[in-house]
Amino acid sequence: MATFSIAVATASDCHECARLLVNQLAEHDIDASTERLAHLLEEATTDKSRGFLMLARDNGRVVGIAYVATILSAEHCGPVAWLEELYVTPDCRYRGIGTALVTAVLERVQKAGIVAVDLEIDAGHNRVISLYQRLGFRRLERSRWVREFTQ
Repeated sequence: MATFSIAVATASDCHECARLLVNQLAEHDIDASTERLAHLLEEATTDKSRGFLMLARDNGRVVGIAYVATILSAEHCGPVAWLEELYVTPDCRYRGIGTALVTAVLERVQKAGIVAVDLEIDAGHNRVISLYQRLGFRRLERSRWVREFTQ
């Protein structure tokens, strides 16, 4: 039986969310600033055109987060939700929290008229593949590239 709850994050949740995401990014060897990330998340929670965050709480403690950014996609001919980050704290994994977060994201974006949800999985991060397959996602045969700019 689930003892956690899922809700949309507000601006007041952003610092706690940023701390969680810094931990998640560190698992992928990405160094991130809690303050910069909190600022970005505040933009997403206050400007609905940017995206949104879903939180999982267990006894009031944030134990999971899904961060969704919204873009206009030529490929999909409409607004697309990019599931930028999905993270559940290690001590709360395998309780259905990730499934509940993604399900809540899918319900929210369908109601908003979003035409697709895109995401990426890091190579070797196989434990989440079955989650996404169960929820109707399919693998695309692509290679993602990036060029970063220092600030």
